[in-house]
Amino acid sequence: MNSLGKRLPIVDIASLGSKSINSADYLKSAQDLYSALSEIGFAVIINHGVDTKIISEMRDAVATVFSTSREVLLQDMVVKGNYRGFVPLGYFTPNSGQGKADQYEAWKLHNETDPNDPICEASHLYGPNKWPRINHDIQTPVMRYWQALTGVCENLIVALCTQLDVDPNQILSCMTNPLTNMTLLNYPPMPPQSDQWGIHPHKDFNLMTLLAHDPVGGLEVRNRNDEWITADCPPDAMVLNVGDMLELWSGGRLISTPHRVFNSSGKPRQSFPFFSKPRFDVVIQPLVKPIEGFERLPLHVGTSAADIWYSNWPDTVSTDPAQVLGEFNAS
Repeated sequence: MNSLGKRLPIVDIASLGSKSINSADYLKSAQDLYSALSEIGFAVIINHGVDTKIISEMRDAVATVFSTSREVLLQDMVVKGNYRGFVPLGYFTPNSGQGKADQYEAWKLHNETDPNDPICEASHLYGPNKWPRINHDIQTPVMRYWQALTGVCENLIVALCTQLDVDPNQILSCMTNPLTNMTLLNYPPMPPQSDQWGIHPHKDFNLMTLLAHDPVGGLEVRNRNDEWITADCPPDAMVLNVGDMLELWSGGRLISTPHRVFNSSGKPRQSFPFFSKPRFDVVIQPLVKPIEGFERLPLHVGTSAADIWYSNWPDTVSTDPAQVLGEFNAS
């Protein structure tokens, strides 16, 4: 693992796919991972085990979606009762209800669920996805990538639990029928002097986020010195960051860190972040004694997830006191 500063720490997680959690290699990787996520909340992970073909086909699928006529994509826009489908450019605002609309367009996907599954009766947040109405198979590469990253997240959870001295099953048991979601994103290039964000400074609300290498760039992370640093990532690596839910489960030991996107590259930026999130009925509270000064109300995953998704609309502002809505204090 490289030292912290103006670059994100790099962590080799090859050994985390092993069942030998007491081996020296495994413990070294787990310690490096914990160190990075407790210092800055972000890490560049290498040797993650996801086949390059799976990532390449996923990237091609995203490009295909955003090469499609907007007239076609607009047939399946997101709505408040079904947070799936197309998000037009500048459609969503920060959850606080303040600030300019973010400059991205997206296709929102959630854990694919059969409408006859009983969990759809238990929570309206589950159901089948909307898929673009095009003569191209988008679903297959998405589901292959989804399955691969689910496995990576499981390995990361187990490794972090070894460092927290927590039984991994306390978290893994909450990941059946998850509210995991993924966003296919397209950011148009913005003039260097523009004050329009691709995505405004925020923290992620979920458990953890994985982002495959982005050849264009534009993601920035705020470090402990209140500096915004570029999230440089090698071609075969992924960026990992802690979400609010993991921060809460860890009692504040793992940090949910502010980040933002500004695309001044002069060309479109496309990405596909994977947001791991527990089942709807899980109530999250610290699994270990919180660090000094860390105070946070228990968080009900389904209630808070619905609240934060709805509050993306300009006419809806959250009133949920149990979560921080991915915002941060800039002072």
